[in-house]
Amino acid sequence: MILEKEQAFFEAHRPEWLKYHQGKVALVVGEELIGVYDNAEAAFDAGVERFGNVPMLIKQVQATDPVAHIPALFL
Repeated sequence: MILEKEQAFFEAHRPEWLKYHQGKVALVVGEELIGVYDNAEAAFDAGVERFGNVPMLIKQVQATDPVAHIPALFL
């Protein structure tokens, strides 16, 4: 799976990051927190500027991940 290492790193550090960065957006590449930003666009721009167009995890620091509810369509 793509970004497995980054996701595992995020989950391992989530409790610590919640104390200081709740609501902010983390940029993770490999097993490194590159930075914490006010929004996803700023994190993306910083990641592309530093690494180019490579896979990177950009995720909001919050206690739980939101769940998308998509209702089934009925004909």
